[in-house]
Amino acid sequence: MSNKERPDVSHISDVLRRDGDRVKRRLGEAVGGLSDKFDVPTRAEDKMHHAADAARHRAADAKHHARDTAEHARAQVGHLVDRATAGVPPVAGVGKRVLGAGRGRSLPITAAAIAGVVLVWWITRRRRA
Repeated sequence: MSNKERPDVSHISDVLRRDGDRVKRRLGEAVGGLSDKFDVPTRAEDKMHHAADAARHRAADAKHHARDTAEHARAQVGHLVDRATAGVPPVAGVGKRVLGAGRGRSLPITAAAIAGVVLVWWITRRRRA
């Protein structure tokens, strides 16, 4: 055998070693991928964590929305109360003024009230007949 026909053993062993490493790596990836797919408890736990995170996120969004709605309602009520109190005098003040004016003139006020009741009674009686 000549030197040309003799294979380079060091070169072949390097090639075989690289091919073996490549096969091992690919086999490890394939087995690792399959083991991940068949690891049901871990996958279930991951899904549970994702669902819990999503629920926490939705709860936080709902909480912020509820706070915003409450603040908006509070502002509207404050605005309506301000409008209601600005244009009309308080009812208690009007009542006190009417009572104060009526204390000195109780007889004319009583006569006017009786006349009003009689007038209402007479009108309702005519409508029935």
